[in-house]
Amino acid sequence: MRLLFATLSCASLFAASKDVAAPTYAKEVSRIIQKNCESCHRPGQIGPFSLTNYKEVSAFKAEIKRVTTAHIMPPWSAVPGHGDFKNERRISDEEIATLARWADAGAPMGNAKDLPPARVFNDGWALGPPDLSYKMLEPFTLAGNGVDVYRCFVVPSGLTEDKYIRGMEVRPGNRKIVHHVRTFADTTGQARKLDEADPAPGFDCSLGMTQAYKRIAIGGWAPGLITDLRAEDTGALFPKSSDVVIEVHYHKNGLTEMDQSELGIYLNKVPVKHIAKSAIVANIGIRIPAGDAHHEERASYRFSKNVIVTSVLPHMHLLGHEMKMTATLPDGTKKELVWAKPYDFNWQTNYVYKEPFLLPAGTKVDVVAYYNNSESNPKNPSKPLKEIRWGEGTEEEMLVGFISYYDAPQAAAVTAQNR
Repeated sequence: MRLLFATLSCASLFAASKDVAAPTYAKEVSRIIQKNCESCHRPGQIGPFSLTNYKEVSAFKAEIKRVTTAHIMPPWSAVPGHGDFKNERRISDEEIATLARWADAGAPMGNAKDLPPARVFNDGWALGPPDLSYKMLEPFTLAGNGVDVYRCFVVPSGLTEDKYIRGMEVRPGNRKIVHHVRTFADTTGQARKLDEADPAPGFDCSLGMTQAYKRIAIGGWAPGLITDLRAEDTGALFPKSSDVVIEVHYHKNGLTEMDQSELGIYLNKVPVKHIAKSAIVANIGIRIPAGDAHHEERASYRFSKNVIVTSVLPHMHLLGHEMKMTATLPDGTKKELVWAKPYDFNWQTNYVYKEPFLLPAGTKVDVVAYYNNSESNPKNPSKPLKEIRWGEGTEEEMLVGFISYYDAPQAAAVTAQNR
């Protein structure tokens, strides 16, 4: 009987301590939400609902527990151990456990005196006012339902001398219809002629029009991409006397909508030692059978020179659920670049390495991607199911691995191999 009493007493004390230790919104949960959620879940941002106060957060307590426990939110697809990234958005196991305990305890508010100061956001340009900005010269009207629209808008750069771009940011004018944006510089004048020949704002730049002019990539935007700056001495060429081309992928929503998106550019302030470049590992011959829940496709690319890699960006559409990028060096050594699993089309991420690294000439990059073209994929746009091939439309598919890099001298490769 004495042992039973002691056991019951300990159990009672443990239960009481659990009640006492239950996290509150004011002390623990508000800080976790501020750090991990508020940047997207606030008015005017991409999150479908706001999480900026107790009323809002407590209303979604069960959903918050579910998506954090399942590692769905915050959106970060990179599997640990496959790349070391400085822009990691991973919530800690301790924070996940705290959110779960709080939800299970009934979402207690706690003492309002424990609340942290409200987080202050810059709802203008994320990195402050840009050095240069380019806005579509006039609004574009999108109406009705139907296929996606790809439209290019031309704005004179005004540059009288070459500049170098350290960073860029796209501000979508209307997030209801802007699916993604790519931006380019055109030194040929062809984009301007295409714009002038089209009576509507801009010109059609759907598949087949992408080779109509020689393009120099500036950068792009898609949901999930976060604005970042390159190293001070690394920049992308922005040529003088060029036109800026803002290519917008629009997705119709059944209503008449207006858009006037804008591009901001941050220039290098110190002499540029490294020119930022990009390699594309792609397979335009993909064929994804109807009903296959785990269909594999591959692509590869071999570097012919020494390069310093700074980031990678996996890209698929709604059927894509996993992509792995691996580099095999000339000596047979393998280096994991990134493993995005599960891949999420709505949260595309440019994975920026904490420390850029050398890939010597002859390095082969392999990309393997998996697609779910079955009814088990809730995002599958095909009803009924059908074979899906390469295409720029949301209902089509892609297999692309972008690799950002700059050239490395031969000496760097020799030094690295001799270590």
